[in-house]
Amino acid sequence: MPRQSPPNDIAWLTMRRMRSPLIVLILVYVLSILAMVSVPGADADGRPYHLSFLDAAYFVAVLQTTIGLGEIPHTFTEAQRLLVYALLLPNVVAWLYSIGTLLGLLLDQQFQAVLRSNRFSRQVRWMARPFYIVCGFGNTGSLAVSGLLARGLRAVVVEKDPEAVHNITLDAQYAHVPALVASAANRHVLEQAGLMHPKCRGLIATTNDDHTNLTIAISAKLLRPGLTVLARSENQRVSDNLASFGTDYIINPYRIFAERLFLALRSPLKYLVQDWLISVPGSRLRDVVKPPTGHWIVCGAGRLGKPMLEQLAISKMPFTVVDVHPERLPAYERAVLGRGTEAHTLIDAGVHDAVGIIAATGDDIDNLSIIMTAHELNPKLFIIARQERRQHEELFDASQAHLVARRSMIVARRILTVVTAPLVQPFVQHMARADESFAEQTAKALRKVLRDQAPNLWEIELKDELAEGIRFTLARTSQVRIEHIILSSRSEEREQLDCVCLVLERGARREFLPASSTPLQENDRLLFAGRSSARREMLWTLHDSHSLLGNVTGKHLPRGALWRWLSDRRA
Repeated sequence: MPRQSPPNDIAWLTMRRMRSPLIVLILVYVLSILAMVSVPGADADGRPYHLSFLDAAYFVAVLQTTIGLGEIPHTFTEAQRLLVYALLLPNVVAWLYSIGTLLGLLLDQQFQAVLRSNRFSRQVRWMARPFYIVCGFGNTGSLAVSGLLARGLRAVVVEKDPEAVHNITLDAQYAHVPALVASAANRHVLEQAGLMHPKCRGLIATTNDDHTNLTIAISAKLLRPGLTVLARSENQRVSDNLASFGTDYIINPYRIFAERLFLALRSPLKYLVQDWLISVPGSRLRDVVKPPTGHWIVCGAGRLGKPMLEQLAISKMPFTVVDVHPERLPAYERAVLGRGTEAHTLIDAGVHDAVGIIAATGDDIDNLSIIMTAHELNPKLFIIARQERRQHEELFDASQAHLVARRSMIVARRILTVVTAPLVQPFVQHMARADESFAEQTAKALRKVLRDQAPNLWEIELKDELAEGIRFTLARTSQVRIEHIILSSRSEEREQLDCVCLVLERGARREFLPASSTPLQENDRLLFAGRSSARREMLWTLHDSHSLLGNVTGKHLPRGALWRWLSDRRA
């Protein structure tokens, strides 16, 4: 059932506030006109006359606005001037009363909110490009929106903090991002944000409250079941609830980080390749990270500490838990009561014999203190730290930590990976299960084209416009292979583009790291990693049928439309 318009729109609110002033203004105006018409005057020849209603209305309007254009159509008599004198005060007061009420209405916070809401709704209705609804514009939400914009997608923001929305309006980067101050847990707000809009590709719930994210996800799935929903959740109970009604992607940053640590412990090369694929495009590639095997100390058995301990147990690594909550300690064989910021606590936990320490408390300053204390006691420790607040980023960069679990960055990276290149997740999962040779082959192929910079990821689906070039070429040649679309069609030397095909999806079948000689078919879906210039060249080739045909045949074909027509006729 379509949602009805809210009662507190601009017209209703304006009429409610301006009703009394308008009644007073109109009443005074009408009575003044009647009075001016009823009092007789004299024309230039001294003959008596009465003002017409038009002349009276015109004169009273001039009187109310204090413009003062003079006596019309003839000089007033003393009786008319006395009447004007009597009408002057009530007309000016009525006019000022109306103007004052109108100015007060324009400055009223409720009216301003209605104006912003209407402007927001109008911007959303006019969205002509695909967009995502981002609920929550904190550290995670802002990173997600920035990533979406950088990848050519649009975003609509719903945030209950007015200051965060105000920052959007001041930042030129978000100049074309519609933003509304409201709680996204309200279904009407989601509809206003474009949940039912045909260009809406999905909804991203990144608020700091797991229950709010749960409410948002439920509302979205009920109102539009087929829409892709991504929800952040750091609570296992909420995550299970989200999964129960079909939330497409549940993102727990701490569990993701713990699983990646397990991957680094098991295969540093697989961890490295995965890190390359999820890094910010253009950033410097990370070197191999090799967490040592041996005794670990985990300070804080909370949201990050608990999944980290689970992964250490799976890896059969001995560990000691340091936690300030006594009720958590009995669950672990070796445990010490304390924060870990004190030297004696770490000594009791065996810091001198440990190979690594995980500062996983919920307080950034405590984690930094743990890092510094542990490093002084044992400089050889491999240090992992948890960072909660974005403003402490420089402090953690300056610390001795080898790995930092930045919650906002982890969630934003996963969101952007899922949104812009969904095939990355299946590829990463396949690599984690595959033997080491697959990771070595992937790393070798990526190193060849990346030149020490993190890759851009893009997907291409050979349908609609992109399929026209394939059909055109297949009508004139036997087949089109992957190697033909990763050639530069603008180079005479047939240079290969700086990219690697990671996945070929055809129906329900996926082929990972397909050979360049693999034939392509219409409706194939491919995942590439490489330079952004390679993506542009590839799209150019696929959109230009003659360029693709030239790559397949190896012959230089004419560029102009006339010469192409003559070439086709000759062929």
